[in-house]
Amino acid sequence: MRRSSFAPARRRRSPVGLILLVLLVLIVGFLVYLSTRNSEVPTQRIEQDVTNEVLAG
Repeated sequence: MRRSSFAPARRRRSPVGLILLVLLVLIVGFLVYLSTRNSEVPTQRIEQDVTNEVLAG
């Protein structure tokens, strides 16, 4: 099959646009992952001696 001489020649597209799109999708996916992680730290009971040795002596 022969191409018409008036048909535009297909040029290979630069992969820069596709790479930027993939990076953008990965960053958005990572941010969604971070926002859905359980980041709450369970509370812990802390017992500390609060007596003042200066006043006791």
